[in-house]
Amino acid sequence: MIQVFLSINNSEEVIQLPVPPSEWGVASPWNNEEHDGLRSTIRTIGLRGLRAIEISSFFPAAGHEYPFLQNRSMWGMDYVNTIERWRARRIPIRIVIVEDGQKHVNLPVTIDEFEYRQQKDGDIYFTMRLTEFVFVNLRR
Repeated sequence: MIQVFLSINNSEEVIQLPVPPSEWGVASPWNNEEHDGLRSTIRTIGLRGLRAIEISSFFPAAGHEYPFLQNRSMWGMDYVNTIERWRARRIPIRIVIVEDGQKHVNLPVTIDEFEYRQQKDGDIYFTMRLTEFVFVNLRR
């Protein structure tokens, strides 16, 4: 069973998605480059790029007691308002994806896109595009 958690500011607030996505994936780019040499093209190995995750699911409306819900602490627009409030704070959030008791993803991220739409029954379907956030450590 997949569980997805979002948190902000070292777990100041934590949300468990009530309905985990049916699938998820991580894009892990590597910034390799090609250069024209005198006799052929050469390839150089660059640095790892920022990982990206896209998840889609839905937030159930109040009163929709689906048996598969993993979290009943909020309903519908409560999730949307919390995520939008977090984005307005302009600090990274953390996504943790656990499957069968094992952490598969534990990344600080930014929410680059958050699309949502409400269905006739009140459930709110969403897609969230997240990009890894790297904390910069400046030493004096």
